[in-house]
Amino acid sequence: MPAARLRLLAVDDEPDILDFLERVTRNRFAVTRCGNGEDALTALDHEPFDLLITDHKMPRLTGLELLERIEDRFPAMARILLSGYTDVPEVERAAAVGRVHHYVVKPVDSRALLAGIDRAFRVRAGEAPFAGDPSR
Repeated sequence: MPAARLRLLAVDDEPDILDFLERVTRNRFAVTRCGNGEDALTALDHEPFDLLITDHKMPRLTGLELLERIEDRFPAMARILLSGYTDVPEVERAAAVGRVHHYVVKPVDSRALLAGIDRAFRVRAGEAPFAGDPSR
């Protein structure tokens, strides 16, 4: 029997970014897409995920607010924050309390994203320190 695919929850208010995330990761993950943080909270209430990739700057509920709301509920889930901005102090504070395992600055290419995913799983497992975006 084949092993179950890992599950990814991709959250971004830009459909083009969601398309990119799905295209780059669909060989490795079963991808669920959400266009905002509220829909992501609903999805998390209904099924488990191995990885969350969320945009930071979204209307109503930012990516960091989403991560803050779920941090205690899903300790085994790797978490990546995407940002078009370099909000380094805010991201580093989130990393310090385990809310985010990796962040990637937009625009991101597929290799940097895949490297970031691998790094996030290593950080979550305690095998690597938080180091931010490897492509910068």
